[in-house]
Amino acid sequence: MPPKRASTGATSSSKKARSSAATDKAEDASAPALPRDPRWAPVSGSANADMHYKTTMRSNPAPYSFQLMCQPPFDGGFVGQDEEEDEDEEEESSCDGGKTCLCTKPAAEHPDHPWKFSVAGRAKYFLQHVHCDLRDPDNFSMYTFNDHMAYGVLEVIQNLFLDYQQAADNFREQWAVCEALGLLMAGGRGMEMTMIDAGEQCEATLVLIGRLFLSMLARLERENLLSANSEILNLGALMGIYLIPSQFDMEFEGLRKETLGPKTDKKSWHPHEFASHIVAYARKYDIKLVVPPDVEDIVSEAKTDVHLPVPESNTGPKADPFGFGKALKTYSTKYGGVSRFLSKRSKAGTTPIGGDALDITTWTPAERKKFNFDGKDPFGREEIAALKRGDMLGISQG
Repeated sequence: MPPKRASTGATSSSKKARSSAATDKAEDASAPALPRDPRWAPVSGSANADMHYKTTMRSNPAPYSFQLMCQPPFDGGFVGQDEEEDEDEEEESSCDGGKTCLCTKPAAEHPDHPWKFSVAGRAKYFLQHVHCDLRDPDNFSMYTFNDHMAYGVLEVIQNLFLDYQQAADNFREQWAVCEALGLLMAGGRGMEMTMIDAGEQCEATLVLIGRLFLSMLARLERENLLSANSEILNLGALMGIYLIPSQFDMEFEGLRKETLGPKTDKKSWHPHEFASHIVAYARKYDIKLVVPPDVEDIVSEAKTDVHLPVPESNTGPKADPFGFGKALKTYSTKYGGVSRFLSKRSKAGTTPIGGDALDITTWTPAERKKFNFDGKDPFGREEIAALKRGDMLGISQG
């Protein structure tokens, strides 16, 4: 058996599965049932978590209002932040989920505090940790293959791509997806994805993340919401966060210059230079970038001669000057999803992106027993019954 890569989370011996109802009891019983996304398996902790998010946000009267976070919610601080800086921050403040800290307080109560996130974005971000936990064999005393967790994070990121596309008619929900994806990439989880043994796909994923966010900024521009005083209260923080993926140790080779917006505008760009375009938007609209810790270095290194879309050309519901939609189709065709890495669970060849093939809850009891250290199914009857009735399964300390 090949050596098992060290996990960034707690070991399985200190964790146990727990379930909670995935439906929101406060939701109006007369409301039509939410459709189940076809990307999920018939029994799936990922599906249950997805439904939990949708039902709780539908029952929330103000899902896109902004709340405070007392400090960045990243395990181990920002990617690239040294241990001394992280220890200093921990000494300065201690998060207790809003009991005494600023978390969940209305953003208006502390307008100068830099950490504000929408209710939906915050909920969606923390839910991504549930998705990641379900794709970590260590949590279930299992060994499958070396990069299961890394590919699991990739699967989670691909699902966020799909979430963004599905929210095309609701730019505020798209912003919530951007919040969740940005926070995920700024912490240790995002770095785990770079451990996959497919460097080209990893680089393509990082570029697609940058392209997605620039697509979002272009949408906000045509909604007249790019400004220093925008009602999107965390513009500067999130724009800073999205500079982080550009700093990952990747070559970004073979990426050609592309047309930016309509050809008649005679503008072009290099997709791997997405950080420079984020900085260009910040400069154009006088938006102060809040993070990451080395933000000044990144800004100073950003190119100043990059093009931005012509606002007058960036109109209509289908406007996509940075070509995210087209690039996502190309990415999906070229790389597909991750289920093909489990050769016995899928046919050879490309599979759909996203989904839950690496979510341990979607596996059969026989499959889980096969890879479990003790030859046992880590889920008992109670957990299996909870999954089947739609409860959300999480990993708790125990």
